[in-house]
Amino acid sequence: MRTNKMLCENIMNHIVEVEKYFGCTLPKTYRQFLLSFDKELDGDVYLYLPDMLIERNECYQTKEYAPDYINIGSDGGGMAFILKLSDQDPKVALIDHGSMDPELSEFVCSSFSEWVASDFEYDEE
Repeated sequence: MRTNKMLCENIMNHIVEVEKYFGCTLPKTYRQFLLSFDKELDGDVYLYLPDMLIERNECYQTKEYAPDYINIGSDGGGMAFILKLSDQDPKVALIDHGSMDPELSEFVCSSFSEWVASDFEYDEE
């Protein structure tokens, strides 16, 4: 049986690997969220667990097509939720998995912390 301490260490190890992959510290509010995020959200908002972040960002070539951003999840319909890596409480945007061009993103929320507080609410169009 895994203890909470083991789970926290495992999550922290994954966060460190993600930060190495991107070459920077994750945005503060997102990093704090990941430390307490131990189950997948699914439905209209599917957020990746820390152990899936590198694989999902490699799959969609985020570093190549959306440098300075991280793909944190999906709407289940071909769109990715992205955050700007350099902001401490970044705005949340939705971007097409096919283009991964931040210039073509749609506004979701003015900050990640507000999005969490809203229970991941966003306008689906």
